[in-house]
Amino acid sequence: MQRLIPSLHLKAILALSFIALLIALFLPSRSVESTHAVLTLDLPADDTPTASDSNENAVNETPAPPRENWHMETVQEGDNLSLIFKRAGISATTLHHILEAAEGNDLKRLDPGQVIELGYDQNNRLIGIRLRRDVLTTIEILRTVDDRFESTVHTVEPTIKPIVKFATITKTHSSLYLAGQSIAMSDRLIMEMAALFQWDISFALDLREGDHFVVLYEGLYVDDSLIREGEILAAHFTNMGQPFDAFRYEDPSGKVGYFDHAGVSLRKAFIRDPVHFSYVSSSFNLNRMHPIHKRKMPHRGIDYAAARGTPVLAAGDGKVISATRNEASGKFIVLQHGEQYTTKYLHLSNFAKGIKRGASVKQGQTIGYVGSTGWATGPHLHYEFLVSGSHRNPRTVTLPDADPVARIYLDDFKRATEPLHAQLQVQLALIDTSLSGSNAQGSR
Repeated sequence: MQRLIPSLHLKAILALSFIALLIALFLPSRSVESTHAVLTLDLPADDTPTASDSNENAVNETPAPPRENWHMETVQEGDNLSLIFKRAGISATTLHHILEAAEGNDLKRLDPGQVIELGYDQNNRLIGIRLRRDVLTTIEILRTVDDRFESTVHTVEPTIKPIVKFATITKTHSSLYLAGQSIAMSDRLIMEMAALFQWDISFALDLREGDHFVVLYEGLYVDDSLIREGEILAAHFTNMGQPFDAFRYEDPSGKVGYFDHAGVSLRKAFIRDPVHFSYVSSSFNLNRMHPIHKRKMPHRGIDYAAARGTPVLAAGDGKVISATRNEASGKFIVLQHGEQYTTKYLHLSNFAKGIKRGASVKQGQTIGYVGSTGWATGPHLHYEFLVSGSHRNPRTVTLPDADPVARIYLDDFKRATEPLHAQLQVQLALIDTSLSGSNAQGSR
């Protein structure tokens, strides 16, 4: 049976509900905030940072580096760092501090065409300089946080790759120099090739059409660009049908030399030609007719015709026993090489620095320069070679050898040079094929 709520009770319930509603509407605001805080935990993250987020980010963010502005100054003829800084409006005090920081980097030595970079901050204050010495080396001097300057040398390690080239002596390329130029060898590399075989081959006398050579050397690369030629690793020269090989070898003790395939040193006590890239204008001849006096006068040496000023080299290690002049010989030098050997160099235009009586010289050292002083019809070197006081033909005299590879290092020498020998053989086979093909076409 359904029981009805008395009307009096119903009125009481309604009154209490109304009072509860009023209390809910007028409660303090913290109750509302608390409700909102709980709800916020369930909402997706807002991309707009709050004030507290901004403060936190400000603590964690790394300040942006100050703006830098670098511009370039090209070194002019006669320039120095002082002039460049003066043009750029940089104080002498700053220059002094930079030079102090440079120390051994020698910023005082500048070459025309070099580029110096000057760096400034947003307040137009100098923050540093950079000088690129070459493709491998850059000097950088930067201002530090305590307003000093510090110097750093940055170097790039090049990649070393082997390069192989070969050429043939022809009518149009009749010298080692011209043949080398025809295959884009640098002057330095050509000179080193000449020095390598200078004890066995007279490049002024002995070259013949059909002679050929192979050279294997280091190429130094940066970003696949060849920047410099390195050491000659191996070379072969066929001269008048006779083969000559050269292999670079550094033994475990650090001694470096060039040897043939058997380990015999290419170096001799004397070089054949004391003037590179010349030609023989008069040979050793004891019955020669003198070009000035028109009578037979022994020619006890070899005349090398060359441009005035061409360097004249010491044929071997020795001591200067005379560096003077007379009417017939003009300016001349006499070198003594131990007890047995003497060499003479006549008609010089001048002596090299430091060449005087008593001075010691090394083989290949420049001792003077080609000229035409004394009884000479044109610029040339008259060169004499004496053994125990007797004149000998410099071209044919037997020259003593230098020491070979030490016996204890022979196995190491063979291991080091065998791959180089194999590469030379491959190239020589290609040359033989090329020459055979040319001869076959020429005979048709």
